[in-house]
Order: sequence, then structure tokens, then C-alpha cells
Amino acid sequence: MRAASDCWKAAKPTLLKHYLPLGLGMALFLGLTVPAAGAAVAKPKVAGRGAVSFVCVMLIFIISGLTLKTDDVKKALQAWKATLFGFVSILFITPLLALLPQQLPFLPPEFQIGLLIFCSMPTTVNSGVALAQTAKGNFALALLLTVCTNLLGVLTVPFYLSALLGVGGFKLDPVPLLVNLLMMILLPLAVGKAVRELSPRAQAFVKAHKKLVGNFANTCLIMIPWMKISVSQPKIVGLSASALLGLVACGLIIHLVYLGFNYASASALRLPLEMKKAIVIMCSQKTLPTAMTVVSLLPEEMGDLGLVALPPIVSHLVQLFIDAAIASKWAQYTDDGAAGRGGVQLVAPGGMRSEDTAHAAPAAASMTVDEVAAAVPVKIVTGKSHEADPRLQRTWSDPFRV
Repeated sequence: MRAASDCWKAAKPTLLKHYLPLGLGMALFLGLTVPAAGAAVAKPKVAGRGAVSFVCVMLIFIISGLTLKTDDVKKALQAWKATLFGFVSILFITPLLALLPQQLPFLPPEFQIGLLIFCSMPTTVNSGVALAQTAKGNFALALLLTVCTNLLGVLTVPFYLSALLGVGGFKLDPVPLLVNLLMMILLPLAVGKAVRELSPRAQAFVKAHKKLVGNFANTCLIMIPWMKISVSQPKIVGLSASALLGLVACGLIIHLVYLGFNYASASALRLPLEMKKAIVIMCSQKTLPTAMTVVSLLPEEMGDLGLVALPPIVSHLVQLFIDAAIASKWAQYTDDGAAGRGGVQLVAPGGMRSEDTAHAAPAAASMTVDEVAAAVPVKIVTGKSHEADPRLQRTWSDPFRV
């Protein structure tokens, strides 16, 4: 008994940290192996829609409103160049890539619709900001992009999604979708925000139990695809291996293209590294809660909604795992061009091989100038000094730069 208790204590932090991806994986597993339970939960209807799914969506966005802070967003408003690019990339440029899977014959029509819905979404509500923080990116900018694109997305997604679906031969009336999104996202978000501002007790509770509140919202999110997959289990297990492998490959390729495009654009705009990190991560991610809300609101003519829900789930898991690895690596690096702005740059002296500096650089990123000088045989160049041979210089600021 004691061994089990010790094992739980050791595993608990990891399980809580990765609660959402683990939960989504469990939803897939249970929905495919024990579909009766999820189908039973999904059965109650209100006005022709799933009652439990409706309640879950409302709770997700009420909690989003409860946790929404205004002060951090105000700080990021000064970064207009990065913010403007973020809006355009998230809401208008990245969705266009979803047109490519519609040309792949081995993907079922529902998968094509699901990928298009996911790509049309605004950026992630929680995980993107957390990953931007992990990478030591600009937290205020990440939060601003999250808040503003999710609010604007309620207005833009129905019309943009309808236009993109029309290219593939699918028809969707954007007006009913817009009305439903306003009622199911903006209204509960406003209620949550009002409760936060009017009730110091509620604000204190959310602050004291941030992880608990966040995982409760994640549980509501996990339940939506669990019910959809359970209802559509017979059709999902009947899919060909090529369709399933093609879905995973599409999710992976789309996210890698997003990362490459946003990184190149942020570099072209010459953004400081902390803003570049926030832009690359936030503009390359898509939110799952809004995608699941849109899926739940689709008319039956769009196909089996369980199959439509699968691409957003798979793509969301892909982006979480890839960006978690990138954020962890990127956190080791300092700001671009530090030496040019009076900062610190590591320069290899004539007798030192580049392989040696590669081992020294990640550790040096978290050390003071004196500690670096004592631990690593490198020459410290500050300000705009050009004493060292420029051919031997290398700034350890960016893991993507070769």
C-alpha cells in the first residue's frame, strides 16, 4: 500500500502537467474500446443538440473568463508590429493551408472538413501561452494574441470557414454558426470575466486553485471528443490504414509548415527573440475548444461528426508534443543580437573548436558574465566591440539558426 502511495506521489506532478494530452489520448482509447459509455452520456438532447456537450462548452468559456487578466494584455499593446502580424497570420494566412488536404483522395471528406475547421481556428487558449512562457518568450504578447484572436475569431471564423469550405464543394451558412458562437463562447466568456471583476472572492479562489480550475476546464474539453468518438466508433474502426496514417501525416506537415512560415516572418520583421518566440508558438497553434464547439454546431449534412472531430484532436496532440520539445530547447537561449545592443556575446578564441563552444553555450545561457568567463575559455565581447575575428564569432541565441 505504501509503495502504491509513493508511486502516486512520484507520478502525480507529471500526470497533472500533461493532463490534457493524456486525457485526449484516454478519450480516444475509451471512445474506441468502450463506446457505449460515451454514447450514453451524449444521448440527452436539448433543442436537438447534446445537452452534456452544450454544458461542457459553456463551462470551458466561463472558466476562460474567470482566468482572463486585463493588465498583462495592456502591456503588450505597445508591440503593434508583432501583434498585427500575429492577427493576420492566425486568422487569415494559416487557415489557407487546410485547402491542400482537400486535394488528397485517400482522406475521407469528414477528415478534410475536420482539418479545415482546425486550421481556421484562432490560437490556443491555454497551452500556447504556457509553452511561450516555457520558452521564455514574451508572455504579454502571447496572452494578447490569445485573447484578441479568440474574440475576433468568433466573428471571422464562420465567414472564412464558409468561404474555404465552398472551395472544396462544401456548403455552410455562416450566420447561424456566428449566432451560436456568440451565444456559446462570447456570452459565457463575458459572464466569467464579469464574475472575476465583481467578486474578489471568486478571483482569489481562481488564483489559489489555478491548476485545479484549469484541469476542470480540460476535463470538460476532453469529454466533448470522447462523446463524439464513442458515437462514431463503428465508422472510425472501419477506416483504412492509409486514411489514418494520412491524417497523422497531414497534422504533422501542416504544423511544421506553420512553424517554418512564422519563424521566417518573425525573422524578417527583426523582432526581439522573446517576441519571436511568442509569435512562432502562438501563430502556429490552433485552439481545440473552439474547434470542438464548431464541430458540435455543424449540420448533419456535413457528414459524421465523430469523424470530423478526429482531425482536430490528432492535430492538437501533434502541435502539443512538437512545441513542448521546441519550447524546452528554446528556453536555453538568450536574446538575438545581444552584443549589438550592449549585451553579452560568446566568441570562440582562435584555439577553440566550434564543437567545444556548442557544448558550452546552453549552460552559459543561464550564467552571469563572470561565471561564463570562469567556466568557459571564451572571450566576452560587450557593446559593439569588434576586437575578435568576425569569422570566429557565433551568437548562441537561436536553436533554429545554423
